[in-house]
Amino acid sequence: MSVPEQSTTNNKPRRSWWRRWLKRVGWGLLMLVIVVACRMAWRHYQVTKQLNESLTKLDRAEPGWRLEEIEAAREQIPEEENSARVVVAAARLLPKNWPSQEFDDLFAHLAPEAQLAPEDFARLKKELEAVRPALEEARKLAKMPHGRHRITYPRNPIDTLLNDQQETRPVMKLLGYDALRHDQMNDMRSALISFRAILNAARSLGDEPTAISQLVRIAGVILSCQTLERTLAQGEPSRDELPTLQKLLDNEDALSDLLIVARGERAILHGMFDAFENSDTPMSLLDRKSPNWQNYVLGWYIRDNFREAHPVMLACMNRFLDIARLPMHEQAAAERQLDAERRELKESNPVAVLLTPALNKVNEASRRKHAYLRCMAAALVAERYRQARGKWPESLDKLCPQFLAEVPLDPFDGEPLRYHRVEDGVVIYSVSSDGVDNNGNLDPEHANQPGVDIGCRLWDVTKRRRPPRPKPPKPPEPPVRMPPPVPFNRG
Repeated sequence: MSVPEQSTTNNKPRRSWWRRWLKRVGWGLLMLVIVVACRMAWRHYQVTKQLNESLTKLDRAEPGWRLEEIEAAREQIPEEENSARVVVAAARLLPKNWPSQEFDDLFAHLAPEAQLAPEDFARLKKELEAVRPALEEARKLAKMPHGRHRITYPRNPIDTLLNDQQETRPVMKLLGYDALRHDQMNDMRSALISFRAILNAARSLGDEPTAISQLVRIAGVILSCQTLERTLAQGEPSRDELPTLQKLLDNEDALSDLLIVARGERAILHGMFDAFENSDTPMSLLDRKSPNWQNYVLGWYIRDNFREAHPVMLACMNRFLDIARLPMHEQAAAERQLDAERRELKESNPVAVLLTPALNKVNEASRRKHAYLRCMAAALVAERYRQARGKWPESLDKLCPQFLAEVPLDPFDGEPLRYHRVEDGVVIYSVSSDGVDNNGNLDPEHANQPGVDIGCRLWDVTKRRRPPRPKPPKPPEPPVRMPPPVPFNRG
């Protein structure tokens, strides 16, 4: 009797429906991962290609634009002629946080033609005597017009420290107070030495390719112009010194600081992007934290975002560079147009917009600096005219061509500088950032506010060196309000 043959189909293990579903899901997920990986690889290829094309184009158009090449091409200053060395030495001889805010406030609102009150002059002399070693060192700067601070750039150049550059500020302030002391003593020669030292302290920053360094330089140049204005309001300088002073101001006016800033900041930003894209800097350092899981899990994605934003950043900085090459009075309108374009880019490429600095603050400060320089240089020429002819010129045109080749142009509107004869002298001014001629309304403490012009005043000889102005009375102290009584809780 034969045994019936069993069906082979009954011997196969039966797979449950969920196993079949899981297999399909697994294949689907695998396909999804492959598609996403291919997509990301294609994006990486595209953004890298676009970045390389932008860099190649920039290399052809402007060789030597990278930070290390800019540094290599900067002026080399012999150590014995380097004013930066003297600035740092003088700064280190000053007490920490010098001067105090209370001392600064004491001389914050001085009229150029007015002398100091006796008690204020005594305080000034005492303060300067306490820092005599630093002052003696700083006054050496009067004969040192060239400088270069040492800069050490890390792999991510955005983290560069500029401690020595910031120390230039208290040194310039120290020299300003020294000029104030000599003005009070009617020692014009010593006051002018301090003026030149302030200007050279500012120039110690040289052609440093950072916005911070150039802003410090701009602040020092403006301080030197205001110092010179006060010195002229306190006496009569020698005829022989005036052409030399004018040349110093003209030399500084010839410096294109905006070009320096635009090229330098572009190179610094390129170095920052490059450091992030090539894993030389953890992405977590964007918010200054220690490396975390995001750096390892999402780093590839964030780095490609940087690669995508990199050409956009370079294009924006190239536009800043083009604006810096325009005549000064055309720059403000071009800056506003670029700002509008950057706002439109914020939706499509926020990384590029957020990490590309708006250099409008630097541009505005630069135009103010050049306005002060040109007004002060024209004032020196007007003083030369007065000394030679015994009267003020009727207009700045009268200074040409014997004393001046041509009337300097206003950096804000491109028109010749304005000139008014006033009751006690003359005023030479620029219309400033509002573009409105406010008839020479000068307010150095609010020079960038509407309704205020930028410039300087020259006083008639009989109106110079006036008695101290009475100080405004101090506002009354607010009454001390006692807190309401707290009811006693017997519970």
